Amino acid sequence: MKPRSFIRLSILFSGVLALFNVVAAASVPVSSIQQGPGRGPVSLPSDPELEKQSYHNLEVAKYYFYKRKPDKKDKDGWERLNKAVEGRLMEILDSNPNFGRTDDVYFMLGEVYKEDGRSGQKAIQYWTRVTKEYPDSALKADVQKRLEEAKTQNKDKKG
Repeated sequence: MKPRSFIRLSILFSGVLALFNVVAAASVPVSSIQQGPGRGPVSLPSDPELEKQSYHNLEVAKYYFYKRKPDKKDKDGWERLNKAVEGRLMEILDSNPNFGRTDDVYFMLGEVYKEDGRSGQKAIQYWTRVTKEYPDSALKADVQKRLEEAKTQNKDKKG
């Protein structure tokens, strides 16, 4: 085989190989290709306006939950407060499931359900979700404390 034909053949082969790689890469989901070093898949960039709106909803929910408490005897007021805060938090989860502070949202939902008194199991579910899905969360100590309190209360009710 002549050297020129060998060069042409190798160029043709490398072109076919490159085309095959492009086609193969296009058929694989992007989330399985892009990964950070030791941190798992890199998430898609979020919409800054949606993040801003979600952050605002979280801050409003916190304000109403911690600062705007009705009279202790006003059961309707407490129900309205819990319903309003829960609505804000659920709106965040529905509209922006990739919100940067979802651990905060789950923690607040647990707090709302604990205050409600009727939904203790839901509170435990949301707090457990924080510990499992966000092990490096700044809220981890608070969540652990709430879970221990809930377990103690459950033991007291059963015993």
